[in-house]
Amino acid sequence: MKASRVLFRVRQQHASSRFGALLAATILLTSTTAFATGSLLLSRDGELPAGEIKGIVDLSVSVPFDAARVTIIVDGQKIAESLPSPYHVTVDFGPNAVEHKIVVSALTADKHRLQWSQTINRGHRALAVKLKAVDPTNGVFEATVTAPDDDPVQSVALWESGKQVATLEEAPYRFTVPAGDFVQVTARSKSGEEAADFWSSAGEVHVESVDVRTVPLYVSVVDHNGSTRADVDRSLFTVIDNGHEGEILEFGKAFDQPISIALLLDASTSMTYTMHDASRAAIEFVEKAMRPNDRCTVFASRDVPRREVALTSDRAEVEKAINAIKPMGRTSLYDAIGSAVRELKDEKYRRAIVVLTDGGDNTSITSFDEIDTITKESGIPLYFVAYDSGEPAQPQDLDRMRYLAGETGGFVVTASAENLKAKYDDIEKDLRAQYAILYKVVDFAKHNQWRAIRVVMSSPKLTARTIRGYFAP
Repeated sequence: MKASRVLFRVRQQHASSRFGALLAATILLTSTTAFATGSLLLSRDGELPAGEIKGIVDLSVSVPFDAARVTIIVDGQKIAESLPSPYHVTVDFGPNAVEHKIVVSALTADKHRLQWSQTINRGHRALAVKLKAVDPTNGVFEATVTAPDDDPVQSVALWESGKQVATLEEAPYRFTVPAGDFVQVTARSKSGEEAADFWSSAGEVHVESVDVRTVPLYVSVVDHNGSTRADVDRSLFTVIDNGHEGEILEFGKAFDQPISIALLLDASTSMTYTMHDASRAAIEFVEKAMRPNDRCTVFASRDVPRREVALTSDRAEVEKAINAIKPMGRTSLYDAIGSAVRELKDEKYRRAIVVLTDGGDNTSITSFDEIDTITKESGIPLYFVAYDSGEPAQPQDLDRMRYLAGETGGFVVTASAENLKAKYDDIEKDLRAQYAILYKVVDFAKHNQWRAIRVVMSSPKLTARTIRGYFAP
């Protein structure tokens, strides 16, 4: 995380104020109309053209001043500032005709100013929902919804932990929910279009001197079928850091970044008859997951964990190390995870620890509570392959794996000899589909303070998985 000290006043924003209905695609400042499918001329005394205005539009401004600088604001968001002549900006108003208010301000060098506003597509309201707390002490919230005349609202639903817990089909859309610091609702129109908003108990923040921190985050998204999704739009993501919405500064596919993987293989005596299958599946995983700039290290988990090969981009060396592992002794799972964390701690890009084990820990010096803290501090996702080698795993062992994976943004798969490669494929697909987010938070964090993170998807059909939090630097 990076931090800098600034002086300003800030107001906590809600997801609905993100200008999501407008400019769903990129706003391009340009002096050419090559990419525009339509044009719109704005002047103080001019009339807007009849008909709907949508799609990519070359927006031009006519002002009576020479050498003026023009600022254009659409629905409260500044999209061009101090624009020189000719006054052009290319705007994507989206595929549907929606009402937008455009404010134009022109300023000359000798401080003459002219400002006016015009509204396009008047009366065409987009599907939108805004949630407010009516009585937060008693958990009462109300949603205000707008929708196009030809696509009315069909229902408004309350969601909790990815599950729909209440639905209303008529206004007023008022809900009573259990005490908590986060509420999410989704409005659905007759055509199936959806819009969402949330309320956070963080409310408004007014401060004079604050820390601004940028936090990198890797996020996986799954749909209601449990399938990993790699086609999710940035506008659907909201990051909640310690109860406050973080401003997303950068967003992209994490697969574009190199990754360093620590591969941990249970090499205890219980794996004697299944080690060959486990090794072949691990090698195939490495072949699929690693690209030329990626690196991998291999650990064997026995009485004392052994690093079989240091971080390397040489897949042949990784394969050789995996094939050389011979099972013996007992399982020091937590010690092996701790060793992997230390191996990856200085890596600059994405990291992951992938663990194959047929049981829990039975000989580590490191306790479960200690490895819980170590993995949380590292911010490295843990993926577990709980392998059935013939000896049934204890429920407590699986519960602990699920806990560690959930806290770090990974997951647990259960596997047998018949589907082991497929389960490794699930992990490889998840790593390939991750999103890289850099966000900014404004806070008063103390050193080493635990900060909870939640990534909320605007669509209730999608669930985000990432680390549950981090310790402030």
